[in-house]
Amino acid sequence: MAATTHARQPRGTDGPSADETALLDALRRRIANGRAAGALESGVDVELLADRMLAALPSVKHEADALIGPFYDTPTLAAWRGVTRQALSKAVAKRDLIGLKIGDGSLVFPSFQFGASGTPLPHLRQVLALVDPDRIDPWGSALWLHTVADEFGGTTAAQALREGRHEQVLAAARRAATAWAADA
Repeated sequence: MAATTHARQPRGTDGPSADETALLDALRRRIANGRAAGALESGVDVELLADRMLAALPSVKHEADALIGPFYDTPTLAAWRGVTRQALSKAVAKRDLIGLKIGDGSLVFPSFQFGASGTPLPHLRQVLALVDPDRIDPWGSALWLHTVADEFGGTTAAQALREGRHEQVLAAARRAATAWAADA
């Protein structure tokens, strides 16, 4: 089915916006195709299920959205992944996730680093250890991972990791780290 472009309906009016309608339509198609059959057994708490689904939507608006966003905030990401805030903090410390500090001191998490099920990018820890070994520029690391590059066939390093091309990404990360060290 072809995607339809809708004009945005201003907030505060009755009814869903065009984007909300498009999302609802996409969900209806997936449910009709049986994608939700296992989750919709009798007795399921559909309100709780709806809350979990909405938690999967990135919710933080930031000026860097166009470059590396959208972003999750800590409570939303914790709810979606079913983990504690402390678990997210540990994952950032181990470099299993990219957490970026924003102006108010809180962490946001670029959504590009997660698959549809909430699984983080494979081999992220190794890539981050190469491109930012001293942990001084997590924003730069996120930008490097989410910038389209010819060396990844016109896609991003993050997409290449998602596609299983980790050796290619690790080699590119080594080259980038060497070039940045030479410029320092």
